[in-house]
Amino acid sequence: MNPIVMGVMLLLALGFFAYTMQHRLRLVLALRKENRFDKGAERADALVRFGFGQRRLVQRPDIRAGIAHVLIFFGFLVVSIRTITLVGKGFAIGFDLPLVGAEGALGVAYAWAKDIFSIGVLVGVSLVLYRRLILKSERSEPNLSREALGILAMISYLMLSDMALDGGWVSQKLVEAHTPLAASLAGVYANVGEGALAALNHFWFWTHVAVLLVFLNLLPVGKHFHVVTGLANVYFKKLGPKAKLTTLDLEDEENPYFGAAKLDDLGWKTLWDAYSCTECGRCLTHCPTYVTAKPLTLKGLNQTLKHHAYEVSEQLIGEKLWKPGKPLVTDKESRELPELNPSVIPDETVWACTTCGWCEQACPLFIEQVPRIVEMRRNLVMVESRFPQELTGTFKGMENQSNPWGVAAGDRDAWTKGLDFEIPRASEGGDFEYLFYVGCAGSFDDRAKKNTLAIAKILHEAGVKFAILGNEETCNGDQARRAGNEYLYQMMAMGLIETMNGYGVKKIVTGCPHCFNTIANEYPDLGGSYEVIHHSQLIEELLKDHRVKLDPRVHEGLSITYHDACYLGRHNDVYEAPRNTVVRATGAELTEMPRNRQEGFCCGAGGARMWMEEHIGERVNQNRVEEAKACGADLVATSCPFCQTMVKDGISELGYDEEMTTKDIAELVAEAMVVEKKAELPAATPSGAAAEPAVEPVAEASETPAEA
Repeated sequence: MNPIVMGVMLLLALGFFAYTMQHRLRLVLALRKENRFDKGAERADALVRFGFGQRRLVQRPDIRAGIAHVLIFFGFLVVSIRTITLVGKGFAIGFDLPLVGAEGALGVAYAWAKDIFSIGVLVGVSLVLYRRLILKSERSEPNLSREALGILAMISYLMLSDMALDGGWVSQKLVEAHTPLAASLAGVYANVGEGALAALNHFWFWTHVAVLLVFLNLLPVGKHFHVVTGLANVYFKKLGPKAKLTTLDLEDEENPYFGAAKLDDLGWKTLWDAYSCTECGRCLTHCPTYVTAKPLTLKGLNQTLKHHAYEVSEQLIGEKLWKPGKPLVTDKESRELPELNPSVIPDETVWACTTCGWCEQACPLFIEQVPRIVEMRRNLVMVESRFPQELTGTFKGMENQSNPWGVAAGDRDAWTKGLDFEIPRASEGGDFEYLFYVGCAGSFDDRAKKNTLAIAKILHEAGVKFAILGNEETCNGDQARRAGNEYLYQMMAMGLIETMNGYGVKKIVTGCPHCFNTIANEYPDLGGSYEVIHHSQLIEELLKDHRVKLDPRVHEGLSITYHDACYLGRHNDVYEAPRNTVVRATGAELTEMPRNRQEGFCCGAGGARMWMEEHIGERVNQNRVEEAKACGADLVATSCPFCQTMVKDGISELGYDEEMTTKDIAELVAEAMVVEKKAELPAATPSGAAAEPAVEPVAEASETPAEA
């Protein structure tokens, strides 16, 4: 016990920590305001499950590293209770926290828990060191730094010094040995003299506290800042639909905002995210830009934004973090923040993202990457008019003809000419349950039209009451929005909403995950609230209800894999419906690619990349096709017209046309569908009874099973 020494240590350490933190917090508060304090119960639930529960750390693709971190996290929490007790004993030797410091059952239980978790921390640290120093995995090797090793050394020392202090106190007979570990360590001191033993215990005590205080002050100045900010970042996580983007108020003249030109245009959560990045590299594992050598790494983007905030702290808050010999700067008004693009982040980095969402799915601290990239795109498009040349035609086509191909808008329902039955238009005033929103790809792309025909035939055969808008249908604007053209998106969205609301549309089925996501999750902001279902989900229901009969023998002998569309799977958690549909339609057992479901790999078309050429690194679609080929698939089943196009192009580019093909799940169902229709009846049969209905299989496919 030495109250003066303990008081001085705490005053210096906590004072420096408070000074550093006030600087960091003021930087956060200087950024754009956004509300992250709503829905407290939902946020608290996420904090318990993902913050304290660490659920995302013990999932693929790196469960072992996650287990190591969980051991360190929980062990550190448990041992921190003892550390608080030690600080208290610096002021009063008899200090103990209630319950855990008592000699009763709870005190003994805590002693056992502390020893077990302390050993767990040491095991966790050993696993991390083995992974970094021996295995040297690709995504962890860049993090091998003196800071990381120093932090691990301090964590280990806190555990070891606490154990040593337990043994020393038991040896001095100051406390009882409640655990075998404490008793065993006490035996180590058996031949140590009383004076030396007291000196050792003082050493363990004061060095434990000193290392803790140094550790605390290292956190805000290094990459381990997440120890301070991480749990709060989970609490402030984005709620609601995962892929939903913020809808801008383009009519706000008092506070006009058209995307992020400078750092303070980004929301404050962006900088908190950057503080919380652990640089673990999980976001890189299945990131299509990283895997194919594009100029974007999400953890790199976090570090760039964080260090940029530090560099421009004078402009943001009129103050730099104090350094010896340098005065504080308070002249904020005379300095302007630099533009984010391209001076801080190159334009090609912003345009590389496919918005597939893997980085956000993988991040254990729910760092939001896609929104900030889209905010920068919005500024580049709507303010700077600086975007990839290929998007010029895309935007013009959407604005003039309401489709990114720029095909004449009057041809939107031309695909219906391939049917032998009439599809009612909503304008005809008939009763319908579903509006079949076909979308631009399904209306204008020759390959995707086959998917549209297949969906229509399935719905017709199942007796589903549905209608289309025909030539009144317009683009929903998704591609414009992901490309940063929020103005064009809102213009198109509000026009389509007005049309659908005018016909009293309540339920929508669509064959495109991008249309599905936008109409279901983003249209409510503009007054369009509908029950939206993807065609894979509706077809699965129809098959379960036996409203469609299948003869899967037409697909006999095929080896089939399924490619998860990012905007259907990862962004909207629809994984099983398309798989179940493929299995029912083909009778085949799916051969899964290594990267599937939550870990599915992007086709390369998302984030409006469908309309931009790849000039750098490996083509994303070719990477995915090589994976499908390696698993022995003859056919890649898809549930998105963009994915289908990218996979088809990848197959052709790699010269696999004779070995592989791709089809939408609706095509597989339509090819196997058995149509029941009544044959022409004679005047009477010999028995006087009517003839039995004839059953004919549908042969709609453009390719025979053998060709496939």
